[in-house]
Amino acid sequence: MKKVTLVHSGSRLLQFIGPKASDKAQNWLTSKGVDVILGQFVDMDASSEADKVFKTSAGETVNADCYFDCTGKPVGSSWLRETFLKDCIDKRGRLTVDESLRVTGKRNIFAIGDITDVNEIKQGFLAQRHALVVAKNLKLLMRGTSDARLHKYKPGSVMAIVSLGRKEAVAHFPILTTIGCIPGMIKSKDLFVGKTRKQLGV
Repeated sequence: MKKVTLVHSGSRLLQFIGPKASDKAQNWLTSKGVDVILGQFVDMDASSEADKVFKTSAGETVNADCYFDCTGKPVGSSWLRETFLKDCIDKRGRLTVDESLRVTGKRNIFAIGDITDVNEIKQGFLAQRHALVVAKNLKLLMRGTSDARLHKYKPGSVMAIVSLGRKEAVAHFPILTTIGCIPGMIKSKDLFVGKTRKQLGV
């Protein structure tokens, strides 16, 4: 059996959802023999992939046949800084939008998904909700409706289901945090690919 070590710079896993979900996920990983190192990151300048030796920011040594960099990447919006939207980008590289998901200062330009500065977790199903609001608003603008009647997007409570292998998952809802096969049946079976294909009619 291969040994797996997970190095995470945060104080807990899954920091975008509640601590109960973090604890459940970490307990699940450790029960499977995974070493979880928190509060550190892999220092690639002090590591040698050729020698299969990796150093953490705290100086710990991790021997590994392979290394997967799963850290978040910057929003791929740098090219927008060379367009007429350059003044609508915040310091994180996201487009600033109003309650109707219009780009700030632009009456007929909308943005949806991860590129927006909406204060919520960036998730696929939320991008779909954005799209529904924007589609309605585009129709209203095409009919000459006033801006005051445009639909507003309201971020909801934090919800997430994180897969733990092929059959299990940890789920975080406003009133419940749970782990096991039941949330796994919801997401881990096909990661919502089937649901998305059905919604798109493909």
